[in-house]
Amino acid sequence: MSSDTYSEQDKLDCINKSPAAVAIHDKPAWLRLFASGALVNDPVGSRPHVGKDEISRFYDTFIAPNQISFNVQHDTVCGMTVVRDLIIETTMSTGLCVDVPTHIRYELAEENGELKVEHLYAHWELMPMVLQTLKQGITGLVTYGKLSVHMIRCQGFGGVLGFMRGFGGVGKRGKLRAEEWLTAVCQGDSINTRAFIAAGAELHLPDADNCGLDKVVEQMRGMRWRKLTAAGNTVTATLMLGDRTGLVFMVLNRKRHIIEARFYL
Repeated sequence: MSSDTYSEQDKLDCINKSPAAVAIHDKPAWLRLFASGALVNDPVGSRPHVGKDEISRFYDTFIAPNQISFNVQHDTVCGMTVVRDLIIETTMSTGLCVDVPTHIRYELAEENGELKVEHLYAHWELMPMVLQTLKQGITGLVTYGKLSVHMIRCQGFGGVLGFMRGFGGVGKRGKLRAEEWLTAVCQGDSINTRAFIAAGAELHLPDADNCGLDKVVEQMRGMRWRKLTAAGNTVTATLMLGDRTGLVFMVLNRKRHIIEARFYL
């Protein structure tokens, strides 16, 4: 299926059904958004939820007890992928509110003649969210305690351990390395850009898959960025290039060399 089968608005309408269903706690409508073998990785770095049964448990764990709103800064559509820059505002059962800067990547597919979400990757930092909760004193402790009990009830101990994998990843050092690489690209420094990437790294521009580094430097020179997040082994950033806005997703290896970078503008 060609991405031209559906318009940009069709794709935006598809993903916008998610916050609409979440806002009114319409679980059946939310589940219908996903393809039969869909994957939800939220946050990236934690163990993904795969298939409708696991995604249903994800809803029961993280959506059902809370009031959640999506403060969207911008969306970018590239082919069958939509990337979203937003802040997720969550009010928990105790009344405690947290705001989480987030980047989401939705990969769409057609199933039975309908546009569905095949993969959802939510990039946000788990530790700052936990610290934001605990800084609220007694309310934060009570909230975190209730959330932990609820997670065990819905996910089991294995699910909780899978979620806790989200505390790992490339962290601040990875963000620094990614920002150094973006700086070199921005300055058109083709020599230093090579120092930050691994041999055989995959680099993707909106109009070119697995292109060379020289083309990335040529097209992205002069870009600006803000809002870096590190989730799992991926660092994301909001990009500005001229009058265009988008996101970049950079995957790092254990040596914090970039092994994949995807630009969406």
